Amino acid sequence: EKDPVLRIKALHDYVADRIAYDSDAFYSGDYGDQDAQAVFEKRKGVCAGYANLLSALAAAINEEIVVVAGDARNIETGNQLTGTGHAWSAAHINGRWYLMDACWDAGYVSREKGFTKAYKTDYLLPPPEVMIEDHFPEDDTWQLLSQPLSQGDFLRQPMLRPSFQAADLTLVSPLRALNESGSKAFAVVKNPKNEWLIAGLEQNGKQIGYSTQPTNSPTAQMECAIPDKGTYRLNMFLNEHQHGGQYKFVGSLDFVNR
Repeated sequence: EKDPVLRIKALHDYVADRIAYDSDAFYSGDYGDQDAQAVFEKRKGVCAGYANLLSALAAAINEEIVVVAGDARNIETGNQLTGTGHAWSAAHINGRWYLMDACWDAGYVSREKGFTKAYKTDYLLPPPEVMIEDHFPEDDTWQLLSQPLSQGDFLRQPMLRPSFQAADLTLVSPLRALNESGSKAFAVVKNPKNEWLIAGLEQNGKQIGYSTQPTNSPTAQMECAIPDKGTYRLNMFLNEHQHGGQYKFVGSLDFVNR
């Protein structure tokens, strides 16, 4: 492949498609050897293993991909609000740096089911403004932003996924990750493409009540009643085709009812 962008994509796709996330290692805290050779041989690793293998594969074809370390907010591991240690990648293409995360593009993990393969390209060279919504590097140089974000601002911002911006959605309100609330959790979203949106409420990982009715309004308003005092999460889902099809998670907001 002569196109440098597609060369990098081929490496990303190989790692995302051929390497399984080692959920046993993750949940036990015993990660084992995560260097490139070990991950390549086992076809299994955690985030550092994915990033190390990508870097080694790039070096083998005279490309440059470096490992980026920091914190990430991930709904699957339950640390979406506060973030947890993570590793991802930065690729040098045509004189510029771009970000990617082959680990998060490989699938998802849960304590009950382990790793579920689900290849995607949400984290393949996204704009830095999108990556910073859930990836916060230790070295702010790797934010690739003209005005780096502080860790406090990173944690306070809404918890949105790249697929939210890819659908041209804009969150109107609320504009913080954690919000004081009364008897309802809500989101107002600009929806210029009239995509179908729904929202559902959860507490401690368990669904509370029913999802909102699907809406494809240009200004979508989604609201769920909060049944009691406590902290709740409003999860938003998108269907780009029709409201009767499958919806995918695009973001969430936390609400506290005192």
